[in-house]
Amino acid sequence: MVIDKKWFLDKIKGFLSEDESNKIKVDGSFIFDPDVLVGFCDGHDSIFEEYKEIIGDFHLTPVEAYTKYCEKYKSPCSTENLSVVAYILPISQNTKKENLEYSKEMPSERWAHTRLFGEQANQKLQKYLVAELKKQEIDAVAPMTQGYMFRIHRKHKKGVWASTWSHRHMAFAAGLGSFGLSDGFINEKGIAMRCGSLIVNYALPSDADKRPTDPYYYCTNCGSCIKRCPKGAITYEGRHDKQSCSEHVMSTIPYIKNNYQINIYSCGLCQVGVPCSDGIPSAEDK
Repeated sequence: MVIDKKWFLDKIKGFLSEDESNKIKVDGSFIFDPDVLVGFCDGHDSIFEEYKEIIGDFHLTPVEAYTKYCEKYKSPCSTENLSVVAYILPISQNTKKENLEYSKEMPSERWAHTRLFGEQANQKLQKYLVAELKKQEIDAVAPMTQGYMFRIHRKHKKGVWASTWSHRHMAFAAGLGSFGLSDGFINEKGIAMRCGSLIVNYALPSDADKRPTDPYYYCTNCGSCIKRCPKGAITYEGRHDKQSCSEHVMSTIPYIKNNYQINIYSCGLCQVGVPCSDGIPSAEDK
């Protein structure tokens, strides 16, 4: 068995096509389009040390995360061949369309369901990939699914709202795209997505050569997300104000509970009705 990009693409597409967790409760259609993206990065890439400066010293490198995993389960720990696998899960067109047309302040029902049940599917997918790799006698760990290593810091030395493992930053490391003004991740499938990542104890060919030097390389600074934000939390000068954004997002909880009968926060208005919603925008969109 060859473990390569096709292997991961086939496994992810198969899971999204067949597993009930990827069916939206509103009408049974897909939450995420199975036409996904996958990228690799060497687990020893220097960018992971840079993330400690950019995000915070609490952000784990792949070596640190994998070592924690080995210590937790008292297993032999060799980090020489570590790789990071990152993927993009595109949100369905129907959900994007509904969130654009529904409201200028509150998320649509499909979008709220995607935030709650879509993330549950995403974490189930990570665990599935780890299990499938172990069938091939390849050890792997998905840090975000591990409570003993994943933490969200609401406040820290460099700001607010950052975690010990960032899927978006793993996707950037793996050459899948770049960030935008809103802090969303622009890629070939569009900024309206969720992403995931895992650490694999297996040498995979790195896609770091596809990684732009500018972390905002694909953003045209068109300002569409600025106009779409109901809170004014996105600006040219300060980019994304996480605190202001989080205050609005948390304010959606009562609305979602009353109207959709699920307990979750959501928004995503800056990810629809913008040139990067379905892919990488062109220079003409600037």
